[in-house]
Formats: sequence, C-alpha cells, structure tokens
Amino acid sequence: MKKKLFNTILGGSLLLLITINIFFVLNYFFHFAMARMLPIEQYGILVTLYSIIYILAVFTESIQLVITKYTTGKNEGEIKNLVKKSSAKSFKISLLLFFVYLIISIPLSIVLKIEYPLVALTGVIIFSSFLLPITRGALQGQKRFGTLGFNMISEALIKLSSAIFLVLIGWMVYGAVIATLLGTYFSLLISFVSLKDIFKTKEIKSKNIGIYAYSAPVFVAIIAVIVFYSIDVIIAKIFFSAEIAGYYAVASMISKVIFFGTQPISKAMFPISSESKDGERRKKIFKYALLLLGGLIIAGLLVVYLFPGLLIKIFSGRDIPQITNILILPAIATSLISLANLNILYKLSQGKVRGCFYLPIFIIIEVILMSIFSSNLTSFSLAFVLSSIIFLIGSIILHK
Repeated sequence: MKKKLFNTILGGSLLLLITINIFFVLNYFFHFAMARMLPIEQYGILVTLYSIIYILAVFTESIQLVITKYTTGKNEGEIKNLVKKSSAKSFKISLLLFFVYLIISIPLSIVLKIEYPLVALTGVIIFSSFLLPITRGALQGQKRFGTLGFNMISEALIKLSSAIFLVLIGWMVYGAVIATLLGTYFSLLISFVSLKDIFKTKEIKSKNIGIYAYSAPVFVAIIAVIVFYSIDVIIAKIFFSAEIAGYYAVASMISKVIFFGTQPISKAMFPISSESKDGERRKKIFKYALLLLGGLIIAGLLVVYLFPGLLIKIFSGRDIPQITNILILPAIATSLISLANLNILYKLSQGKVRGCFYLPIFIIIEVILMSIFSSNLTSFSLAFVLSSIIFLIGSIILHK
C-alpha cells in the first residue's frame, strides 16, 4: 500500500517534474536570452513587469486549483458544463479587471519609473490569466499530466522564439512582453483542442456544492504565495537605482528556480490528496511530497552555495560581484516559500480554508521589513529571508 501510494505521488510528480521543468528551463532560456540581449537597466524593467505578471497570475493559480478540485472524479459531461460556465464568467470578470488595471497603471508607471504603454500592455495577460487555468485545471483534475506539461512547453517555446526575434529587430522590452502574450494565447488555443473529447460529450449539469465558498479562501491563499515571492523585485525597483535593481533582478530570477522547479510536486500532490477520503492516506501523501520537495531544495541550495558566481555568469552572461555573496539569501527565502506553498496546498486539498484570510498579513510584514532594510542588497536580502521564515511558520500555525 505504501509503495503503491509513493509510486502514485512519484509517478505524477515525475511526469510533471519532467514536463513542467522543461517549461521552466525554456522560460529561463527566455530570461538568459533577455539578460544578454537587453541592457541591465532594461532587463530590470522586464523582470519588474514579470513580477506584475506573476501577481496577475494569482487568478491563474487560484482558478486552476479550484477547477482541478471540482473536476477530480467527475464525468466528462459534468466537466464540459463546468468549463463552459466558468469560461463565460471568467471572460466578463477579466474584461472589467482589465479596465480597472488600465487606470491603476497610471500611478503605477510613475512609481516604478516605467512608461505607461508598456505597463498597460502587460495587463493584456489578464484575459489568459482567467481563461487558461480553466482548461489546464480540467487537464490536471483528470490527471492528464502529460498533456498539461505539453501545453506549458508549447507556451514557452512560442514565447522564447518570438522574444528573440522581436528583440533582435529592435522592439526591446516591448518585444519580450508581446512574445509573452503570444505564447500564453497560443497555449490557450491548444488547451481547448486537448479537451475536444470532453467537448464532444453530452453536457450534464455539474453540481459544484460549495465552489464559491471554497474559491474565496483559495484565491486569498494563492495571492498570498504569489505576491510574497514576486514583490521583492518591485520593492527593489522602488528603493534602488535602475542598475542595482537590475542586479537584484538577476539574483531574484536565479533563486526562483527553486520555487518553480519544485512546484510540480505540489501540483501533482493536490488532485491526489483531494481525491482521497482517508485521513491517514492523505498524511502519507503529504509526507512523500514533503520528502521529494525537501530533497530538491537541499540540492538546489547546495548548488547555489557552491557556485554562485558561475550561476550568475551562466544566467546573465556577465560577472556581477554585487550579488555573488548574497545569492544564497534569496535562494533560502525562496526555499522557505516553497515549503509554505506545499503546506498551504495540502490544507486546501482537504478543504481546510479558515486560516487563509490571514495570510496577506505576511505580505505586509514582508513589505515593511524589506522597505526598512533597503540600505544595501545584503540587508535587503536578509529581510527577505526573515519575512519568509515568518511566512512559513505563520502558514503552519494558521492552518492548525
């Protein structure tokens, strides 16, 4: 029984680990290319815009999580009904939010010192942030991990190739952002194609008892995680010069490899834990997921600790002594966030959502600490680590 359960977790995790890590590798090739092709100041702008994209992706992660939970164990007719209803509602909401974003972008562009059209263009990602997670959530809920991974790889390939071409012809940061949009909307198109067997079935009204009561705390929990690991670059852009903010952006993107690289384990655990009704079995699922996650984190931190200069050189194509000695700090912070994310997803898979509404408090703590200790990159990074420790402890206590 234990061996079968471990193989189930490992099998789902391994398939997602391979396919989604190919996706992340391609995404990092995108950043490798952009870090080399763009001046350091412009790369800092791009990473800041990507932090906004990550924050807007809270809709993606939370919607995908909800759809995954409510398509797990359902028949194809019910899934068709849920996908259709969710898509219609999501489009209306995304349209409204896009107009709100265009207004918010006016002061945001001033604070971040980025021209308004570029910030506004980034907001087009809102539509795919609402629609793409519905189809991907259905794939994840049906445990079609291979198809889900292929969908993500396709997105990354289109983004990478388009970005290189558009930057080469002189579109610079605009080209990188447009390429991101092209990749996302292409993957949205093929995700519908991947579910064609479901769309061909007879539609059955889906009874999703408690979906709205469940969605709100899920949204809050996911936004807490995503904003927590994304906002460091935005704070750096506010307090540091364009050059120093660009240096920190490189360190931040390298450290995020740990979070993105271990995320498939959490993604594979969620539907398996959601489907199980046995409390003891769920605990074993979490135990094995934690074991796999911990092993990868230790390996990642060891590489960062031993070869910081080499990693920076490989990633950015240049030596940046300003971040060589502090690279391990954002890597530790990201590792702690990965552990907190696993814990939060495990509790959400059980329907335990009461403590979620308090999680944004830790974002406020993070902003305060990193703003106070912004005199140099070392103290700034230490504040990030301290914030992450508080976040991990808080996520455990709140869910108990």
